[in-house]
Amino acid sequence: MRNEIVAGIAGLVAGHILWLAAITLATEGSRVTIWALLVALLSVIGGALGGYFGWRKYQQKSMEWAVFLWALPVSPVVFSLVLLGVTYL
Repeated sequence: MRNEIVAGIAGLVAGHILWLAAITLATEGSRVTIWALLVALLSVIGGALGGYFGWRKYQQKSMEWAVFLWALPVSPVVFSLVLLGVTYL
């Protein structure tokens, strides 16, 4: 059980760091809204892929990898939705 908790926390932290790096690069240019949309789209696609590959690992009884892959896109998807809400609402 402890391994799954550590894997989940590692997935959240890694996803957050990846999102911060992507959004930092996106806001460096002059066309911020287009890049912010691209980061949001990639976050949603990454979330779907994380869910799919997490399910595959779960079926293979590799619980640590499944939890890591499920937790990886949580932070990017949530922050991208917040970013879109702040930008376009």
